[in-house]
Amino acid sequence: MATSKNEESRNDGRTIALEVRAECAERPDDLPTVVAYAFSQGGALLDMQTLDQEGRAKFTIPVGNEAQSVRVVLGPEVDKEFVEAGELLRRGGVDRHVAVRPNLERLAPLIFPVGPEIWRRWIGRLCVVNGTVLKRVVSGGVLLRLPVCNAAVDIFEIDPWPLIIAELPELDLDRLRDIVDGPWPPLHWPIPPRPPEPFPFDVIDNPASPVGLHPLPLPPRQLQARVPEHAGQQAAQAGGRLGALALPASLVLAARASRPIFERAILSHLDLLRPLLCWLFPFPVHKTRLTTVTTDECGRFHALIWRSIFNFDQPDLYFIARQRIWPGFWVTIYEPKPVICYTWWNYVCGSEVVLVTAHPLAHACPPCPPIVAPNNWVLFMAIGNTSVWRIHGANDSTRVGAPGHDPAKLGLLDGGAPWGGTLRPRLEFDTSLRSDLGVFYYRVSYKRATEVETEWRPSTEAVSRHYAHEVGGDLILEQYPLGPQSVGTSAHLYKIPPGLPPLGQWSIPNAVLDTQNAVIPTTAVAPGVPFDDNGVALGADQGGPWQIKVELFDAAGNLVDPEALGIKWRVPASDTLTGTIQTRDAALLGLVDAANNRMLLTIRLDNNRSYARIDAPSVGGSTAADECGVMNYAALAQTVEVPFYGLQINRYATYSFYVQRGAVTPPEYSLAGTAASGIAGMPGAIPPSPPADPLPTVGTLLDTCTLAGFTEQLYVAHTGTDGWSRLSGYDSSAARAFVLAPETAP
Repeated sequence: MATSKNEESRNDGRTIALEVRAECAERPDDLPTVVAYAFSQGGALLDMQTLDQEGRAKFTIPVGNEAQSVRVVLGPEVDKEFVEAGELLRRGGVDRHVAVRPNLERLAPLIFPVGPEIWRRWIGRLCVVNGTVLKRVVSGGVLLRLPVCNAAVDIFEIDPWPLIIAELPELDLDRLRDIVDGPWPPLHWPIPPRPPEPFPFDVIDNPASPVGLHPLPLPPRQLQARVPEHAGQQAAQAGGRLGALALPASLVLAARASRPIFERAILSHLDLLRPLLCWLFPFPVHKTRLTTVTTDECGRFHALIWRSIFNFDQPDLYFIARQRIWPGFWVTIYEPKPVICYTWWNYVCGSEVVLVTAHPLAHACPPCPPIVAPNNWVLFMAIGNTSVWRIHGANDSTRVGAPGHDPAKLGLLDGGAPWGGTLRPRLEFDTSLRSDLGVFYYRVSYKRATEVETEWRPSTEAVSRHYAHEVGGDLILEQYPLGPQSVGTSAHLYKIPPGLPPLGQWSIPNAVLDTQNAVIPTTAVAPGVPFDDNGVALGADQGGPWQIKVELFDAAGNLVDPEALGIKWRVPASDTLTGTIQTRDAALLGLVDAANNRMLLTIRLDNNRSYARIDAPSVGGSTAADECGVMNYAALAQTVEVPFYGLQINRYATYSFYVQRGAVTPPEYSLAGTAASGIAGMPGAIPPSPPADPLPTVGTLLDTCTLAGFTEQLYVAHTGTDGWSRLSGYDSSAARAFVLAPETAP
């Protein structure tokens, strides 16, 4: 608290001394430092002094023109930033009030008898709080969680549930009685809109892993289900599951009893009722700030909070995160509401707290995955957000020469998808390359696998990193260009990023651009083959196997021999790019051309668009080819022909086709599969009736109708990727409609 202007106006510069004496009986050796604090009547800290070995301290108190009351609190040592009378009393402090009048010449010593019943409360224990602040970023359709560095995290303790329940208004308690005593309405209690992540009913991270709930424990039935549900339905469906849960008879009976009995029953069944209390009673609760910590470059924070040895309740913690975005301007980037829904109840000291924000102004930093590799490594981590480990020929199970290796899949992803669009290789470098080996630059080039050495094409687009630093206490974001540039006789070189920027920490405002190390525009060198209106491929395919080359250079721009310098080329050993990154020797996988001092990675390009066409359907010789699209049938058993074409020149596409009557769902007839190949001059076609799925009949389509209208929908989806997202721009679709009517009108 700050002293008011009126209080300041009363101070005329005079001061008076006040001595504090603590008469401590049976003082233990482990008693922490004892401090005396003096507060004004308005709550401002006037002075604080540590008691000496004899238990004495002397204050200097300002004297105003009017009498004032000074509050002196004796208690354990607290960081000056968090010195408040309320916090000191919470930690077991004792207080006295002294009247300071203008005509006083001296104050009598203030004596505090401190017996075991007092000093025992000052002997606390520390609780370690570990956490990470992450920003949820959707980049290219891919969900990323990037660390938020240089953020201030305020840690609060929330009133315990006995106090929260005791403060519930009678009307709210009666609402809770009705729900407990009667049927639990799954959809009748108000469901607020989904807040930014995390949502109280969410299952965090991998849905297939054991449930990690954040931060609110759910009822036992939900803990057993372990099934993630659609975000928009989770709260409502949670209510439904609560309704299906059998309530203990003691709780139901307590709902019919007096308030004290019902309150005790609620506290005894908090694990069951907490989600309901969260949404039914999102009222404000009292928060006590314990400390403020700052996140490091990896978004992590650590704090020590004081706990009394007589307080056996686990701490209930709530977090608020702030970040300085513009000069002199702080923005709160994480403060989810309602508070009781986002409190870490019964926090286990030392456990990890994950705070995820989607605030658009939050500054994220590059991920900090520890890399396990020998000294002096270069890691070809990924293309975009896709691990190199997923590429055939770049891991132990699919490398060239390994048992079961299929040469036709070389360069494809593990699911058989090709590459296309703009590729952005991602490289990581051991800091020892710059500091110990004098290797400062790299170059990335690419060519068709069948082309000669002179046809390598270097990456020529600008690549940079961003870093954030403080100027005069304000956070500034600056660009660190990597290249390309000419060094000596070598052109198109990029800098190996240093471990730390010139100032501050690396930042990642754009997940795509700030993780790339080169740019390969494949559409410029291997454009796709289009189809004409009849499904005829026009031109020759420019895709197929292509190679990406990585070379290293010294400070003078000379090509270096990595093997001679002991540099190890590595690739990741898993498809994940988070957590600890285990690596494999790229040379053992056949990805290193030691004779030419380079690493080579083969990928398969395919920028060919797909093709979709639906031809006129027919039944018994009657074709819906006229502008009305009507087909007449003679019998319900007649087969309905529904021909369609779904093409992709190399079959790197899937199709889905369905026939739907009116607005009926699901469709009466549907197919899905891999698109057929299209050869120049002779379009391929998907058989309209696979053996396992016979063609529909008039009866199966009409069902109980006699006359009905139908739509046909065909979608052909390209399976290729640029490493960040599927190449959806190469998709195609077609639609058609027809009517089935009897030959004789009813």
